[in-house]
Amino acid sequence: MPFRFSQVATDALPEEQRCIQDLRDSPVRNRRTRFRLLQGNMLAYTFGAGIPGWAVSGLNNMRFHEVVSQPVANARDEGNHLYGNDFRVNSNAVAKVTGDIYETLTSAILWDAAAHWNNYMLGGSWPTAPRYARPTVRPSPSRQVAVVNLPRRYDWVRLLEPQAKARIADLRDRLGINGLTMPTSTPDIAVVVLPKELREHALWRTPVENLGLASQETLAKAHARLADLVEPGEIILAMALKSSLRSDRLYQPLYEANVMQLLLEGHLGAPRVEFEVHALTAEGTGAVSIYTAASLHSAGTTQAHRAVRELYEPVNGTQIVQRFYTFLNQRMQYVDP
Repeated sequence: MPFRFSQVATDALPEEQRCIQDLRDSPVRNRRTRFRLLQGNMLAYTFGAGIPGWAVSGLNNMRFHEVVSQPVANARDEGNHLYGNDFRVNSNAVAKVTGDIYETLTSAILWDAAAHWNNYMLGGSWPTAPRYARPTVRPSPSRQVAVVNLPRRYDWVRLLEPQAKARIADLRDRLGINGLTMPTSTPDIAVVVLPKELREHALWRTPVENLGLASQETLAKAHARLADLVEPGEIILAMALKSSLRSDRLYQPLYEANVMQLLLEGHLGAPRVEFEVHALTAEGTGAVSIYTAASLHSAGTTQAHRAVRELYEPVNGTQIVQRFYTFLNQRMQYVDP
C-alpha cells in the first residue's frame, strides 16, 4: 500500500479494508457519528510497505509529527474522495486515533529495534540497511529484551512472577484494612529483560517489518506471553506516550512513574526503573520543569533520582532507533552475561 493517499489504490480496496466506515445507514446508538475512522486499516494502508526507522531513508528521516499525521490525512482524503461534501469526522475522534497511532507506530519501531538487538545477542548478524552502530555490550542470550505495548487498563503487575505479585497483593490488602488503595496506571510501553523461559522463542527476534493487520495483532498480544514471568528487576524502562501534552494531564505520567518505582524499587528491591514521557509536542506546558521532580520513594536518600527520566520529543524514526540502542548499550552492561 502507498504511504500517501492514492485514489487508484483506494478504489481497488475491498470495503472492509478501507480507512473510513460509513455509518449513515447504521448509526451508533446515542451518538451522532456518521463516519468512523478505522485505525487498524489506516495503519495498514499507510505503513503496509515499511516502518519508520527501518524503511527507506525518506521515511526514516521524515519529521515524526508528519509521519504520525499521515494515516489521518489518508483517511480524510479517502472520505472526501468517496463521500464528498457529506464526509466529516469529529475532532475528538481524530485526536484519539492520532494518539493510538503514535503509540502503535512507536511500539513497532522499538519492536524491530529489539528484534535485531536480540538476534545479535544470540550470535546473529547485525543489519546493514539501515545502518546503525553495533551494540557495544558483549552479546549474551541473557541480554535480550522485549518491547511490549500494554493495553488500556492493563495492570502491569500482571507481568510479574507469582511471588512478586503476591507481595504487592499483600501490600494492597494491608492498605485495604484502612480503606486505602494502591492503584496502578498503565504505561503505554514496557521494556523488559527477556525472561529465561522465552529466550529461545523466535518471536522476539523477528521484525514485524510493516503494520499490516497481522503485525498489529503481534504487537497487541505480545504482552500476554510475558505474564507471570518477569522478575521485578527485569522491567528496565516504561514509557508514557502522548501525541500532545496538556497542562491538566502533566501529572498523570508522574503518578504512573512514582507508583511503579515505589512498588518495584521501594517494595521489591529492584534496581532503578526508568520512566520516560514521549510527546510529539509539549509546547505551552511546564512539562520540562515538572518532570525534574524526584521519585517520591527515593527522595531524601543517597539514591534519589528523577521519577521521569526524560521528556522526549521524537524528531524522526532514525533518531528513535538510535536513542533506544544508546539506552540498551548503557543499561544492559549491568545484566550478567
